[in-house]
Amino acid sequence: KKYLIIFFSSLSFFLFSNQKDIKVYDCFPFFNELDILEVRLNELYDVVDYFVIVENPLTQSGNSKRLFFEENKQRFSKFSDKIIHIIGPERNSMDAWGRENAQRNDIMLGLKDAKDEDIVIISDVDEIVRKEKIKEIKEMLSNNQDPLRLALKMYRGFLNRRDMAIDIWYLGYAATYKTLKSYSPEHLRTKYPHKNVLSDAGWHFTDLGWTKGNVDKLESCAHIERNKDKNKDPYRLLKKARKGKLVKIDDSYPKYIVENINYFKKINFIDDNYPRNFNIWLFNKRQKALKK
Repeated sequence: KKYLIIFFSSLSFFLFSNQKDIKVYDCFPFFNELDILEVRLNELYDVVDYFVIVENPLTQSGNSKRLFFEENKQRFSKFSDKIIHIIGPERNSMDAWGRENAQRNDIMLGLKDAKDEDIVIISDVDEIVRKEKIKEIKEMLSNNQDPLRLALKMYRGFLNRRDMAIDIWYLGYAATYKTLKSYSPEHLRTKYPHKNVLSDAGWHFTDLGWTKGNVDKLESCAHIERNKDKNKDPYRLLKKARKGKLVKIDDSYPKYIVENINYFKKINFIDDNYPRNFNIWLFNKRQKALKK
């Protein structure tokens, strides 16, 4: 009996120690989303071991771009001990979709020291996991639910506008490094079946900054067919952004957003400048009249 107690105590210690040795890498491509990056780093800094931030000197559509993270490193200096910054090659000869896929796969360049059992979270920068869910991710992956889809609540245009047409976004995922090596970041994102899913895993805050932010995105993304003047019209963009359900920003949001709500109102990330019965048609008409 005494030896059994010693055996199981030793086994428990081994398993616990092994779990502690597992590193968590939070990985994403980065364009110019400095404010949403601030949200992500603040949300996850205490619960992940590394952030792998991938920049490229070309947009997905093939235009030259500034390295916005490189230029703004000082802003994120308090997170620097956990940041692995990767600058990928230009790839001038690829088409837009090939370039997008290759840029996402550049995440592997930041995982050179990862071990097979380490956990890798891969998503876009605006697809953010709740810090409380990291523990569940570890548990589910250790129970062979690998890879694991992350079900994220969908917000579009503003932080407080739920996109109920899509509702839940599933393209973010977590996997062990061993599984990731067998495929690729892009393959697991877009081609691997949705077998294992972690519900209420976080938030997808897309198309924020409904004028300039969306124009930059349209001119840079792989969907070059969408880069048309009508799709960049500010009134059209605002109308699209306001189609979502208006919701209250509360404790279900990232803490950094709640604590800096006035700042996010100031930069038009929160729909707070117009009354709820705001008439978009009348607004458009008045703005066009002022232009004449």
